[in-house]
Amino acid sequence: MKQLIAVSPILFESVNYEPGDELPTHNAGLVEAWIGNGAAIWQDDEEPEKKPVKGKARTAPAGLTGDAYPSAGPEQDLVGKPPSRKTRGAQTEPAKGRRKSSA
Repeated sequence: MKQLIAVSPILFESVNYEPGDELPTHNAGLVEAWIGNGAAIWQDDEEPEKKPVKGKARTAPAGLTGDAYPSAGPEQDLVGKPPSRKTRGAQTEPAKGRRKSSA
């Protein structure tokens, strides 16, 4: 079954239809006007909706495996990669922004 889908925002009968919303088709004159000026299109609802693609990490962490000196602990020995900030006890950096004045 075909549906009338809004391409641009349409205000009809005190309802604001956004792009992608289904429009009512009971007023044939407005349906022709919407299609004529490109504000709406006919679309089959049999088309499957496309699901967004989610990315996944497919590689190992950077660095070469091996014994590092000095050792940072189990599963932390990657040559050429510094240990995490928490492991090496690094201080957190202050926020970079303007300070709010308290006046």
